[in-house]
Amino acid sequence: MMDDILIQLSHVVPRIYGLDFPQPLDWTIRVGEQWCVIGCNGSGKSMLADILSGRYGIKSGSVNYSFWNEDYRQQSGKSFPTEAIRKVSFESAYMLSDYKNMYYQQRFHSLENEMTPTVEELISTVPNNTYLNGLSETLHIKSLYSKRLIMLSSGELRRLLIVLALAQRPKLIIFDNPFIGLDVETRRTLDDFFVELSKVQQMMFLVPSVSEIPKVATHVLKSESLCYKEIGSIEKFRDSFVEEDNSSTYEDIVFPQSLSTVPRSYQYVLQMKDVNVAYDKVILFQHLNWTIKKGEKWALIGKNGSGKSTLLSLMVGDNPKAYSLNISIFDRKRGTGESIWDIKKPIGYISSEMHLYFREDQSCLKIVSSGFFDTMGLFCNCSEEQNKVALEWMKLLGIEYLKDCSYLKISGGEQRLVLLARTMVKNPDLLILDEPLHGLDDRNKRHCCYIIEKFCEQEEKSLIYVTHRMEEIPPCVTLFFELKKES
Repeated sequence: MMDDILIQLSHVVPRIYGLDFPQPLDWTIRVGEQWCVIGCNGSGKSMLADILSGRYGIKSGSVNYSFWNEDYRQQSGKSFPTEAIRKVSFESAYMLSDYKNMYYQQRFHSLENEMTPTVEELISTVPNNTYLNGLSETLHIKSLYSKRLIMLSSGELRRLLIVLALAQRPKLIIFDNPFIGLDVETRRTLDDFFVELSKVQQMMFLVPSVSEIPKVATHVLKSESLCYKEIGSIEKFRDSFVEEDNSSTYEDIVFPQSLSTVPRSYQYVLQMKDVNVAYDKVILFQHLNWTIKKGEKWALIGKNGSGKSTLLSLMVGDNPKAYSLNISIFDRKRGTGESIWDIKKPIGYISSEMHLYFREDQSCLKIVSSGFFDTMGLFCNCSEEQNKVALEWMKLLGIEYLKDCSYLKISGGEQRLVLLARTMVKNPDLLILDEPLHGLDDRNKRHCCYIIEKFCEQEEKSLIYVTHRMEEIPPCVTLFFELKKES
């Protein structure tokens, strides 16, 4: 029946410079269907969403939006049908604020982060406040109203993006990795929310693995190397699904030879004593104490907004509050004449918040090589040895094929792998991995976990692993530190 068609793609080949699309795409989305597109990192999930939302032109074929007529155009005030398609992804944060003109450490400088809007100021600019208020209540956004946008955790930011997208009442909303960055309770709440939302809203989900499929999904499309296969109903997909063999073993890993020639002498990686931190009169920590000895492997856990990112910022030199607190890094007290680069040199660090600030249009190899200098891009020349080590790390993570690709034009999962290589490239004494497996498919998760585990078999290496998913914590972790929100 034609009456129940929402969007129909017929023999579509997108116009994308430098990319040969392997086969035309035929796909019909019917009213009431909640589609889930599943595929590995770089398989073409985001590209499909971008075709639907009009980001790419069409070389051949057609995309028909059945809802698009003169009455709808006048009522909605939209000029093009693609304006009725909304996508919520990690990159959606760029639409909320000008991250390119911000720097990562700005979020911890009280005078400078005051130049960024609060959540309430942002919400007040959106029409249709009655509907918006209901969404804000359901997804617990009102508790964030006084927070500056730049101070939101990745999980809090994700909830805000969902509310703002839904407030525009789209015909179709596309969620790219809807559950990443969310704690267990929030994931469960959001999953239930999708079920209720399906009564009034058509949705599509882009996920890298079966475990990420929301329970509201009714149909599945499989993406593989820019080819799309319609599986059909979720029941049919589950009946035909064969779990990937997880028993395969990896070859022994040989890590690139360290370029560091002077070993560090220290007993404690971190000593925090009676640390108190507050922002905008909101207390994050009171009388916090934490000691990490050389070679210890820790997991840092806590709900969204509990202060994990702020705590890490005190360690890695990004937060000026550290100078007035009783904090020692590698047996040296903060505020005794060390530079931010001295602090960062023995540390490899990755986080979702940091990910937002990599906006330089550089090759992936240059982004990895920037890890030698702890910069958000490569702004000076690397030695031949450094480039060789960077490329070896990309090979270890299976992404050497990306070395000449623009970092801004690869998928979010591929970007995550590039940043993980950047984190490891200088053979750091301390690895701080904040949700390092964000957005990765199952195969890449297993491979990265194996590399992290092998790296941490070196007794002198220390680890702080941050995640909301306990099953992702590597076996080498033996110690846990939990942050709880101050009441």
